[in-house]
Amino acid sequence: MTPADLPDTAGPGGLRRARRPGPPAAPGDRRVNCRPPVGSRAAAEPAPVLLADGLLTERLALAAPEGTRVVVADYEIPPGGTLPWHYHDGRVVAVVTAGVLTRTLADGSECVTPTGACIVEPVGPRGVHMAENRGSGPLRICALFFLPRDCALSTRADPPAAAAPD
Repeated sequence: MTPADLPDTAGPGGLRRARRPGPPAAPGDRRVNCRPPVGSRAAAEPAPVLLADGLLTERLALAAPEGTRVVVADYEIPPGGTLPWHYHDGRVVAVVTAGVLTRTLADGSECVTPTGACIVEPVGPRGVHMAENRGSGPLRICALFFLPRDCALSTRADPPAAAAPD
């Protein structure tokens, strides 16, 4: 079964995964998102496991040079749990797959991201932030990191002055 053959199903947060049939596959075509020619018997293909499905709410500009470290991480934060103040040395794109993510940013503002929505994390120390699960159930986040080689996923940081409680 190819992704184009998957049924149209609701994903996290009620988002719909649209079926987009690709052009018919030519003999020897190695693309996975196209249908086999009519009347052919394609061998069964493994079906992918959908880990996250969300919509970007901001523009994503990504230039990843050769040698960029790519990491996929699945976080589960229990109710009342936090990810402490930190920043990333590379681009991070994440989808909230369960619960509601509340982030406090360097300027003290808060961003609330529900299930099915995506975030694009700021890069570098000026993009310091923290994350909280203020809900009653677990918060799950699937994150895709594009990092310099030999770089940690995140670096702990002190809370910025703008985010200090009054």
